[in-house]
Amino acid sequence: MVTARTVLRRPWLVVLLIAFALRLVWALLVPVVPQSDAMMYDGFAREILAGHGYAFPGGGPTAYWPVGASALYAAAYRLFGTGGAGIIAFNIAMGSAMAAAAYALARRRFGARAGLIAGLLVACWPVWIQFSTVPNSELACALLLMLALLVRGLERPGLLLRTILSAILLAGSAYMRPIVMPLFVALPILDWIRHRDWKRALIDLVAMLLVAAALIGPWAMRNKALFGHPVPISTNFGANLWMGNNPASNGGYMPLPHLAITNEVDRDRHFKQMAVDFIKAHPGRYVALTLARVRLSLDRESVGVVWNSGGLPPETLLPLKLVSTLYWLAALALGLAGFALLLRADWLNLFDPVIVSIGLVLATAILVVGGDRYHLPADPFIAIIAAVALARILPGKKAAAAA
Repeated sequence: MVTARTVLRRPWLVVLLIAFALRLVWALLVPVVPQSDAMMYDGFAREILAGHGYAFPGGGPTAYWPVGASALYAAAYRLFGTGGAGIIAFNIAMGSAMAAAAYALARRRFGARAGLIAGLLVACWPVWIQFSTVPNSELACALLLMLALLVRGLERPGLLLRTILSAILLAGSAYMRPIVMPLFVALPILDWIRHRDWKRALIDLVAMLLVAAALIGPWAMRNKALFGHPVPISTNFGANLWMGNNPASNGGYMPLPHLAITNEVDRDRHFKQMAVDFIKAHPGRYVALTLARVRLSLDRESVGVVWNSGGLPPETLLPLKLVSTLYWLAALALGLAGFALLLRADWLNLFDPVIVSIGLVLATAILVVGGDRYHLPADPFIAIIAAVALARILPGKKAAAAA
């Protein structure tokens, strides 16, 4: 029999239950009304469910957005129907699991105290509670990446099996948001920095790349059959780069102009070339836009409210945005403090996979196109290093920063 005392003796269970309860309460109060990209994920999922493949509703096949989120919610619709129940069930499960994963990652790396703090930070993080009623790619992307890092840190099974399992999880994360793809190469390199074992690193790298080819290759071949080019995941990098870097850009999202190019890959390459030409011709302007993207990406976290705005009373929008943004800014400040503590303890902590994951996500937003949604996959990792700082600040037994 599970008692309150039993639960309190298991911190991971406390984290899991708090995360689940907060997300359930939100889902009971707020209906699922997809907005913006969430509306597209919903539409694509319905097309997949109907047997039309990954295609625009009523239109032709696409690879513009990564297929992962739409495929995930198509599975939810198959299990629970096309109402909001499937979205809520999947998102609550993933959100609760993400809090538990933050606990496990932080505990293993920085101790039990930091683990509990990190888990609670993610459990109570407003945007992830709000995303319980939003079809999105960020939640699954972050969760699968965290699980990949957890698997890589296990003592058992053996190196090869751990690598294969983590690569499978990383491929799943890449299908949600391709920004994580450099980690197929980066993680083996980071492992070599820690262990200085060339044989281990080579096995790791080869296995990671073979799994990536096996799982992402078929989608690339699908895209080649449709568009004439083997695009690994999606056809929107050039478009995003152009949004953030063109004469009319403020560094963030903007509508794309119409081009008389029907092939998605050719269109994306055209946008990419326009952006590259602009950057080469105006390097000073690119630096200014990059600095603007720092602000656009980090000065708020209100996308969870915006994407729920169709189901929220208008008078609640501003207070909810304020709460979400203040929580984010506090977590970011604590994360910077934790980062400083880790570097002070050992500069090699700069190569910790948790910190590298944060850097990869934020670099994409700052260098390509800015906006608060683009930093979201870094949130649970920021919670982990914020927990290092809080473990020092809060009263009680102090935890070591890290060795």
